[in-house]
Amino acid sequence: MKYVFGICCFLLSLTSLAQYAPQQKITNLTIAAPEIRPFIYTNDKGENDGLLIDTIQKLNDTEKFKISVEIMPWARALKEVKNGRFDALMPTVYSPERATFLSFPKKPLINFYGSEIFKRMNDDFVYQSIPLIDKNKILVKVRSTSISRESETAFREASITFVGATRLEDAFNMLLYGHADLLVADSVIAKATINQMGINNSVIGFLLTNTADSAFLAFSNKYAESQNINALMDEINLINSPESYHHLSQKK
Repeated sequence: MKYVFGICCFLLSLTSLAQYAPQQKITNLTIAAPEIRPFIYTNDKGENDGLLIDTIQKLNDTEKFKISVEIMPWARALKEVKNGRFDALMPTVYSPERATFLSFPKKPLINFYGSEIFKRMNDDFVYQSIPLIDKNKILVKVRSTSISRESETAFREASITFVGATRLEDAFNMLLYGHADLLVADSVIAKATINQMGINNSVIGFLLTNTADSAFLAFSNKYAESQNINALMDEINLINSPESYHHLSQKK
């Protein structure tokens, strides 16, 4: 009887210790994201998919994070995070204007390498340099896309302006149907979109720049007030490596 009583006391003590053991803190995070292949997109099953979605799943698997991602148009994603209805936006490039209503951590989420300028395959245009592009050419890029500062300055000094498109698919259709003469986009994202649209034999690209452009997981100011976003980004990048996407830009 004493033996049984001792076992019961031991089990009760373990239960008591478990109750008072420090609980692991779980970081909750809601992310609004535009569809950007191959990083974030909706697959044929209607599910979130892509390289960054895989990273989010790995973070959730650690049980330190509870992260949800909702894919939506860029303009809406920006507005939702700006108004504090979502905690963060991914991926987005830093700009002074965005920094007025988004909080950027010190470390990036992705380092993009290289932008390209695309033309229709049957166009006789040959890219040499930005200043030599005919100013009568109509250039298109996605509104949310930022190019390197060096290229942006060169386009501005050459008095070349862009027509904006909501999605890269729309921009490529504008190019294919003659509503635009040239298209500028990140190499990796463009190649994924070209493959998805099946237009590999219809367009061709020229390297515009191979410098690195950082894209961030940018937080709402409301979320940043209550969280150490730099420490959070450090923890996220234990799983995610901003440099790990570089090899994608080298694939043909």
